[in-house]
Amino acid sequence: MDYEEALAYIHSASRFKGELTLRRMERLCALLGEPQKKMKLVHVAGTNGKGSTAALISSALIAAGYRTGTFISPYVLDFRERMQVGFQWITKEELAGTATRVKAAAGVLESEGLIPTEFELVTACGLSWFAERGCEVAVLEVGLGGRFDATNVIGPPEVAVITRIALDHTAILGGTLAKIAYEKCGIIKGGDVVCYPDQPQEAMDVIRRQCREKGARLHQPGREEARVLESSLRHNRIEWKGEELYIPLGGPHQVLNALTALGAIEALRARGFAVPGEAVRQGFAALCFPARLELACETPPVLIDGAHNPDGVAALVRALGSAQATVIFSAMQDKDYSESLRLLAPHARRLIACGLSLPRAAGPQEIAALAAPLCPDVAAAPDFPAAFALARAGLRGGEAILVCGSLYLCGEAESYFRANPPIKEKNGTNS
Repeated sequence: MDYEEALAYIHSASRFKGELTLRRMERLCALLGEPQKKMKLVHVAGTNGKGSTAALISSALIAAGYRTGTFISPYVLDFRERMQVGFQWITKEELAGTATRVKAAAGVLESEGLIPTEFELVTACGLSWFAERGCEVAVLEVGLGGRFDATNVIGPPEVAVITRIALDHTAILGGTLAKIAYEKCGIIKGGDVVCYPDQPQEAMDVIRRQCREKGARLHQPGREEARVLESSLRHNRIEWKGEELYIPLGGPHQVLNALTALGAIEALRARGFAVPGEAVRQGFAALCFPARLELACETPPVLIDGAHNPDGVAALVRALGSAQATVIFSAMQDKDYSESLRLLAPHARRLIACGLSLPRAAGPQEIAALAAPLCPDVAAAPDFPAAFALARAGLRGGEAILVCGSLYLCGEAESYFRANPPIKEKNGTNS
């Protein structure tokens, strides 16, 4: 297969199967030579902040000289973002070759009556490629939940990380924080567990109980461990244990994500990883992660943020403070976007509901109807270019445009600005 054929093959698989099980993934990895057993692993689960936390951990390991794989989901701009070694995405040729081998193994699986899902194929590609590239360690972001997630095919990780837990994917994971926390805790297999500092009590009770039952050592960094020297929409600067750290991710929630990552790094040090303070400083400062309060365009100022559920939007509006903006918003039908709109409304002088060409996307007219009683000025647009044109035409002096509500919308916005500069270049791109 070539690259396009590989993508078509992966995307042709179904997103979910009726039975939640690791059996398909275990068999697929066995046919591929157990790639997950050929490197040390850090496993990151949670509702919000998984990607940022995983990226910070990876960046510190890379700066410390470890050949590090990073597996994230979903992608923003390019499918290949999901699999990186160092700061480099998997190349098109490498993905084609890896997917060809995974397809052959999946064919054996199918002959046995086991049909892998899309995410299982993606995860198998990532693990296989990391093994082929000789990664010493890989940081894996869970796709959904934890207990039955394809990434949970791994054995006990060096450290399991639980980021902020909130209500999301409730139809699959359960409708309470306790039920969702239980699913996330499926990645705990003894050893060291690091937990987000500001976890809801209902979720924290489950995490503590699961750690006790599984004989795991729980580490929960406290807010007081970091002194915030500077915090803005663009970045944070903190003092942590005598070290001054620059975090190129904006908003106060990213300080807590950084504390979670630092807790994981300390746990790795205790397990023999050599990650000196200078590597942490360099790694954090070098991080470039899209759609996290990212300034994608300066004229007019356009901020892109991947907040896609009420808890994420709440963190976003805390970062905005009293600022108002023109908001371009999309959402998937399975999200509680009415609550997200309610949270955004005080910060939206104008809101433009944007259409997405996805069956799962909520329609722009439907979003606009929900937003109309909340916002003083609401419009709808069929796609991002039309939404951006509307937003730009109605801007007031110095006002920013905020793009949020769906990572798919963030991807559309990123693609638009790449084709219509100026946009900041990012680490980790390959042709």
